[in-house]
Amino acid sequence: MGFESGSMTFHAFYLSRAFTPSDMERFAAHPLPLINTLTGDQPLHGWAGPLHAMDGDLTEEHCWRADWLWFAHVTAQKKVPPSLMRAMLLAELEVERKARGVEILPRAAKIDVKERVTEELIRDAQPSFGSMECAIDLRNDRLLASAMNDASMQTLCPFFRETTGCMPVLCCPESAAYRLRGLDANSVELMNLTPNEAIGIPPEVTLGTEFLTWLFYRWEKEDATFTLNDDRCQLMFEGPLMFTGDKAPGCHETVLRNGTPLDTPEFGIALWNGKKLRRAKLTITRNDWIISATVDGNDFAFRSLKCDPPKKAKESDAVSEMPSMNAPGAMPAPEGEDSKRKLSADERLDRAAFYVDAFLYLYGEFLKLREDSVAWRGELAKIRPWIAARSGQTEA
Repeated sequence: MGFESGSMTFHAFYLSRAFTPSDMERFAAHPLPLINTLTGDQPLHGWAGPLHAMDGDLTEEHCWRADWLWFAHVTAQKKVPPSLMRAMLLAELEVERKARGVEILPRAAKIDVKERVTEELIRDAQPSFGSMECAIDLRNDRLLASAMNDASMQTLCPFFRETTGCMPVLCCPESAAYRLRGLDANSVELMNLTPNEAIGIPPEVTLGTEFLTWLFYRWEKEDATFTLNDDRCQLMFEGPLMFTGDKAPGCHETVLRNGTPLDTPEFGIALWNGKKLRRAKLTITRNDWIISATVDGNDFAFRSLKCDPPKKAKESDAVSEMPSMNAPGAMPAPEGEDSKRKLSADERLDRAAFYVDAFLYLYGEFLKLREDSVAWRGELAKIRPWIAARSGQTEA
């Protein structure tokens, strides 16, 4: 599963109460039902252990990893491939037409055939599984879950509340603004980032995209470092970049990829025309931690988060760095103890939690400016010339 290896893709959710390892008893009381209880096309859903979709071990010993409860929400459903369904239906309709000796089957007959074929195919179909990984951060009262669209969140959140009595709240620009600063996102003053006077005032506040645009400006023109929990951290942007703006002239979405999207003239042109940065790859470092993810300003989704140590360079790439073997007693440099060690699931989750913490810390710094109209106008006085210069409207 993604939390154990490879890249991680998830949303963060706020939890209204603290959880403990003993809470696994609640999840164990709602396991995925037996597959042989599947009837028709109605899905079964329940909780499973972290290893795979049919991991029935929901004990505290199995799912408690350091400061995390790690498990999965699993659905099982009998599904028929659409191509098979269509082929069987057309074949049965043709058989029924010939049996009746008519050129065109009545509508009622077609419905009967479709219902019969569907029932037969579903009865013999093998179940398919869907799994959403979940991990509860016991320190920060947060849930990380690989529910990335509205449908999956509408399935996960009510069932989580039914199981635990706690409704997860999506960590998005609006909820995070309230949690961090007690700020109502609709109460801030509407202002344009762009100095382009042809662009009207936006009809609503888009704090998430304003934040990413402001953060890019801070990284490029001011300071790419910040301090979190007494640790010096750094940030860096990479492409591809996505800009959006519902009121922008022409297209409402611009995607810059390949080549050098951070330096392309289209970057400044998108900002000049009222678009804001919606999605970008953001790398955050702390000591020897290097963590990168593609972040979305609309809903604070974290995609393809990578936190594993870089792979060891190939032997051919490191020949020039090896000591000479001609000198008497010369030996290759010893490998470090952790050079080949794979991070455990809880270590990877710790890095993901740090990334979320750092991202929300930076968002809080932005909110301090954004909620104060005077301070934000002072910030815009620096951002707007930067946008103009980026778009080629004035001298840099």
